Amino acid sequence: MTTTRVGSRGRSSTRIAAVAGLMAFVIPLSGCGSRMSDDKIAAADGSAISAHAARGDSASLGADTGVIAPTTATTAPGTAPTGTTATGTNPTGATRAAATGAPGAGALGATRAGTNAAGTKGAVTAGAPGAPGGAPVATGPNAPCEASLAPVVIGQTLPSSGIIGATVANLRAGMALWASAVNARGGVQCHPVQLYQMDDAADPARVTSNLNELVNNKKAIAIVGAGVPTTLAAAKRFAEQNKVPLVGGDLIEAGWFSSKYLFPQGGSALAAYTGATKEAAAKAGTKKVGLIYCVEATICGTINENFEAMAKAAGLEVVLRKVSSITSPDYTAECQALRAAGARAIFVALESSGNARFARSCVSLGYTPPTGTAALAVSAEAALDPNLRKVGIFLGSGVAPYLAVDTAGGKEFKVAYDRYAAGSPLDQNTLTGWSGGKLFERAINEVFQKARSGPITRDLLFEGLWQIKNEKLDGLAPGITFNKNAPPTQNDCYALLTIGSEGYAAPKGSTFDCFKDLPRGF
Repeated sequence: MTTTRVGSRGRSSTRIAAVAGLMAFVIPLSGCGSRMSDDKIAAADGSAISAHAARGDSASLGADTGVIAPTTATTAPGTAPTGTTATGTNPTGATRAAATGAPGAGALGATRAGTNAAGTKGAVTAGAPGAPGGAPVATGPNAPCEASLAPVVIGQTLPSSGIIGATVANLRAGMALWASAVNARGGVQCHPVQLYQMDDAADPARVTSNLNELVNNKKAIAIVGAGVPTTLAAAKRFAEQNKVPLVGGDLIEAGWFSSKYLFPQGGSALAAYTGATKEAAAKAGTKKVGLIYCVEATICGTINENFEAMAKAAGLEVVLRKVSSITSPDYTAECQALRAAGARAIFVALESSGNARFARSCVSLGYTPPTGTAALAVSAEAALDPNLRKVGIFLGSGVAPYLAVDTAGGKEFKVAYDRYAAGSPLDQNTLTGWSGGKLFERAINEVFQKARSGPITRDLLFEGLWQIKNEKLDGLAPGITFNKNAPPTQNDCYALLTIGSEGYAAPKGSTFDCFKDLPRGF
């Protein structure tokens, strides 16, 4: 078991023995760069330990992990030098990278019409004194950093290993991509971001252990982009007991709208699933739909309990609900039952590989009903499956499709991906992770004056989050609203992706459709 330490110029590396028995996967992120890379995760006893530090080469992303790691400090076109990156080893044996200064770092990409490429609000003054060649200078929360302030530490827990690890791996990549992009322009309100990412293998006990490590030992002020599709209850319990905000995440569970410590960055889970079912039924020209759902996850039971009401909100009729397991090697019996019941469109509540096996089983019977599922339940690799493409998959998402570039937020995501991670695995999870980071960034922008005059604290983050009303993250979200000391306002809107013969598509762009009278699900 090893960790990797890479120098700030990426020309040498030293392998350091990891602390024996440490069951954590940690990625500390800070600084900026021009390309991302990944070291293979070393595995032991069913878990993984690795540390990713800055590297200046253009090595491609490790296809086996789907992780995007940070890169060395370089100068993006049109920005001032961003300082240096120092590395060291923390008490747990993981490499810790610390950004040291980003004087004068500007926004990523062009600034115009009062909004920079990051989508933050602020004035732009043309020909301001000191601006080279009379170039526009942003003010307010968009103003260039005059000095690098104290780093802000955040954490992320998610299943990088285990049965659903491959499905949600790119949540980690999306957060890492955001951290590299935001640090390239000086950090969040001039505070470089240090991001620690830990694998929990979808084990509730490890989720709690990871959160304790991140919050109490790493001193993270928030958990951002949490991947807790089957373990939200454990994460929520920790957040409430320790008064720690979970800012953005997988949005798989309905319970993301159930606590004042949860801050979802998009629409509700049941809206996404209802939308996927509605779109699949429309493709089949039917009102008769069926459901297959897993026995392992809480959200599967939630979907089953609410599916009749969901179908009613979409104008559909449920003909059969069938329980199964995400570990089943074959779903022929379930396909036969759904076909016999007259289901011409189906919602599948399984995970990525289960979805593929279900499609294979149905296709083998000559039964190819358009199928709805959660966008995060289909990985980039699974989307290549010929059986999924043959039946046609409709993916509901609480955030905009990663393919859509018809908004400022979508364009910024594409610019960052092309600059830092071109060629690496990409799916809806990447954009979902990225949007969690964007929500954190937007909350701090709401309190930018305080953020630029001192450290970013947990209390300051709460203050910024509570000011967010009908926030659309420049087109990435349907309009999110948070309430002081109360759960978020539920948003029952969804965006659509599809998988057909040509692969992924976003036929409606960044458009969100909304429902009325959906059940809360919690």
